[in-house]
Amino acid sequence: MSITDQIGIAQLRALNFLPLTDHRTYDQHYDPLWRSDSLLLIPGEEANGAPHATVHGAVDTVVQGADVAGAPARRSLQQSIWDAHLQDAVWITAHPDDGEVDEQGQPNDFADAVGIDAVEVWNKASNAEIEIDYAENRWNAGFRFGVAGASDNHFKELWLLAGPGQPRSGVLAAALTERAIVAGLRAGRSRVRADERGASGTMTLSADGIAAQPGDEVVASVGTALTLQYDVSGNPGDVVRVFRSPGRSQAAVSTQTIGFSGQLQMSLPVSVESQPTWYRLEVRGLGAPQTVDYAALADDPLGFVLGGALSLTGQLRLMVSPIFVSSGPVEPQVATPLPADTGVDDSAVAALGSIGQFSGFADIAVSDQNKLHVVAEAHDAGRSRVLYRRADDAAAAAVVLSGDSVAARFPRVAALGDMVYVVWQDSDGREIPQRPRILMRQSLDGGRQWQAVQTIAEPDGRAEHPAIAVDRQGRVMVAWQQITPDQPFDIYAQLLGVDTAPINLSGEGKSIAAANPLDTRSARYPASVWPTVAVAADGRFAIAWQDNRDDPDPLWTGQSGSGEGTNPDDWQIRLRQRAAGATDWSALITLGAADRADRHPDVAYDPAGKLVAVWDSKVLSAAGVNLAVLSSESLDGVTGWSEPVAITDEGLGSSQNPRIGTGLDGRLRVAWADSRSADWRWRIGTARQSVDAGWSGAELLLSKGNNGWPALDGGVLVFASTRNAVRLQRDPTQQIMALTLEAGR
Repeated sequence: MSITDQIGIAQLRALNFLPLTDHRTYDQHYDPLWRSDSLLLIPGEEANGAPHATVHGAVDTVVQGADVAGAPARRSLQQSIWDAHLQDAVWITAHPDDGEVDEQGQPNDFADAVGIDAVEVWNKASNAEIEIDYAENRWNAGFRFGVAGASDNHFKELWLLAGPGQPRSGVLAAALTERAIVAGLRAGRSRVRADERGASGTMTLSADGIAAQPGDEVVASVGTALTLQYDVSGNPGDVVRVFRSPGRSQAAVSTQTIGFSGQLQMSLPVSVESQPTWYRLEVRGLGAPQTVDYAALADDPLGFVLGGALSLTGQLRLMVSPIFVSSGPVEPQVATPLPADTGVDDSAVAALGSIGQFSGFADIAVSDQNKLHVVAEAHDAGRSRVLYRRADDAAAAAVVLSGDSVAARFPRVAALGDMVYVVWQDSDGREIPQRPRILMRQSLDGGRQWQAVQTIAEPDGRAEHPAIAVDRQGRVMVAWQQITPDQPFDIYAQLLGVDTAPINLSGEGKSIAAANPLDTRSARYPASVWPTVAVAADGRFAIAWQDNRDDPDPLWTGQSGSGEGTNPDDWQIRLRQRAAGATDWSALITLGAADRADRHPDVAYDPAGKLVAVWDSKVLSAAGVNLAVLSSESLDGVTGWSEPVAITDEGLGSSQNPRIGTGLDGRLRVAWADSRSADWRWRIGTARQSVDAGWSGAELLLSKGNNGWPALDGGVLVFASTRNAVRLQRDPTQQIMALTLEAGR
């Protein structure tokens, strides 16, 4: 069903937030219908081919790579989890009764993947009892995660029984913002209710100096006395149970029935034991069936209704995430341990970020005075801020450029001499509806002092993912993706101080259409997204992006007469160049192939003025295939583009999110995130432009931890790294590292 249908019923049911997730696609977020004036829309995806998971708060689709011969089945799953975490997204196991257990209901190899942030314990379309048993098994094995629910509904004909908000996942968050909700999910501060009328409540665990909420881990000395309290509202006759590990295989430690007041408050004395324990709360009672067997409903509707009417008692009405108690940190105990991290000391230094916090999506600009300017976004306390630092000055401290904003993202930096420019996307106070804008700050003294924030773009819609470059005359080009009501995402660019208004580079030639009243899925809004900009020594600018206008059914869903739509779309790379001193742009240039999804471009000019493009690419399969990094080049930036060549071998692993920059010798370098390492960790791969043509010297940097989202300039590479994280679960530590790739700096 369409985005409009899903958002409409979610608004009708007065939800506060909604992630729209469906199989292995992120395209719903590029639709002009992805908008609500009354609820917070959170980026989401149902990831992977098998087993399924939902990912919340990611910046793009998580691509499940191909299985590796001889490796455990969970290798590609584990890498997908780490890929999501490199984006500071939450990974939720979907319907574990169909993916993480064997025919006997016992956890399989997939269940041993570490770093799960939550588990669906109540998926309306599957067996909640098996899902609860699975969650308890994993908690007993040392996994620490919260609970989630899902309607898993694909048919609006069943909205009376299911659909958004049935069941209803709740999150205890610092604010109603994307990053705060995602942080709450990651911390396990969650509960699942039957619906808006279902039982409600929570529990706490307290002692001197201890105040724990659901999802928290309490670490204290053995014997420490604690008080478990719960406060529940529901219907008279609802049964409230508190379970202690190992769970439902033993009797509940407390069973109470809600009286006519509809309220129940209780306290239980507990203590820290020698072995890790957990406590969870659930409520059961009279209500609609907790599971809707869609197959049974289709085969025998009358029998389904009559059978359901006879079994309305004892239905799940509320489940709250556990509180975990132990005398020390707990790690997952799995049948087959993860391979040991084989990373070595790579001599990289921390450029931005702190222990216990997430930093990511870095960019770097090296000025002609060899000053290293690094930017990144940092997440803490449910907010996202833009940080800047002069990385060539060991004494220089990080500077928050985004002020008091809690929703500043995706910074990019450009520099010329002492002039430094940073642009970013900012949604502070603009998330309901989602209306991010593009902001910029400038420094005239090499990053020591910063001028006031400037607004570059503020449409009635969304302006996202800025890119920036500055030419040798100090002229600044900014590009971004923008969407407004009833229009598709397009790429806009403006040469500041020269262009009187932003120029739409991608709109020409698109075929768009609103949905017809008989099929709300039928809208056609091909998207142009993920822009990047480059500048040549002679003053030419080039802007590239990914574009799905040639797909027969672009974006999320199918429509009547064309089935379920294409997935992935036929994304291709589009590019336009602007000559030095000109005001117009070249005709649209297309790179890529119709039988592949070509995405995430980057472009750069080499010292000879040749324009080089790189991007990641995969065959048109939704999951189970690897990405390769491809490259093409043109002597004049417009004509004679070479046939794409592969920089990486997709038979060895996935290579994604390439960035291109100049080395000390003037030749171009490309860097990407790579999955081929034998220890399963994401590493950074690099290659150097050959003297004649193509690329040479491709290598994998064996850095510790998981590493991704690189950027490079002037022979210096910056990338995100988890090397200083202590735990394999629930440790958000990710920092921006800087590594000199060439001698002489």
